[in-house]
Amino acid sequence: MGLADRIAESAAKRTKPDTYCAYQIMYNSLTAENKKALDDAWVKGYSANIVIMALRAEGIKSSNESIRAHRKGLCRCPKK
Repeated sequence: MGLADRIAESAAKRTKPDTYCAYQIMYNSLTAENKKALDDAWVKGYSANIVIMALRAEGIKSSNESIRAHRKGLCRCPKK
């Protein structure tokens, strides 16, 4: 099986919706208090690295890539 076949096979098995955004899913799972803390961190200009370290320390899974994509508008969130 070649690379093209593997890519096509993986795409056919995709179960995530076209609007899947890992950051938004993580954000939606937070408590109101944690959402406020995260929103405040962005307002204060904290870097994604600082935020991701704090999230991980709290046991909240996220990645630098999903945070950056979401904040830059490059994720698949429905555009408002």
